[in-house]
Amino acid sequence: MNETRTQVLLLMLMGVVILLMFANVGLFLRMNQLQREVLAAMKPYQESTRGPSGLEVETPAPPFSLRNTEGEMVSLKDFSGQKVLLVFSSIKCPFCVELFPKLKAFSEQHKEMQVVMISMGTEEENQTLVSQQGFTFPVLEWDQEVAKDYLIPGTPFLYVIDEQDLIVDRGPASLLERLK
Repeated sequence: MNETRTQVLLLMLMGVVILLMFANVGLFLRMNQLQREVLAAMKPYQESTRGPSGLEVETPAPPFSLRNTEGEMVSLKDFSGQKVLLVFSSIKCPFCVELFPKLKAFSEQHKEMQVVMISMGTEEENQTLVSQQGFTFPVLEWDQEVAKDYLIPGTPFLYVIDEQDLIVDRGPASLLERLK
């Protein structure tokens, strides 16, 4: 009887071990599936951070028409024939906040280039930004479609657009230092 009981317990133990092995295999397969899903979801981000950011140089600048802080529509066409420094920024981005005084100084020192900012902030926040910073250049409302058209990887991001509406330079805030 003791021997039979031992055999039953061993069989039960083997059954539990086999069930645990199947559970481990199932868990392993599910983890692999989740890993593939996460990697697939991250792929666009990884590609945008690995390769060149934004539109290629010599690409025509996509047209846009956005509202400024005074409620007027401003389009890229309004600056045809002028060199434009197009700045994509966010009022909540610490790097953008650090860039704001430099942009003001740049716009005052480089009258040959029109600075235009597209700011990710509410109308009131953008109005406050303009008054606090003393910007004399247009600050336009953010539009996600325009950001997609320009392949904005994050803020701040800058483009230099020439008189023929071609992108001649692009990059993060450090681009401003190269332009001086």
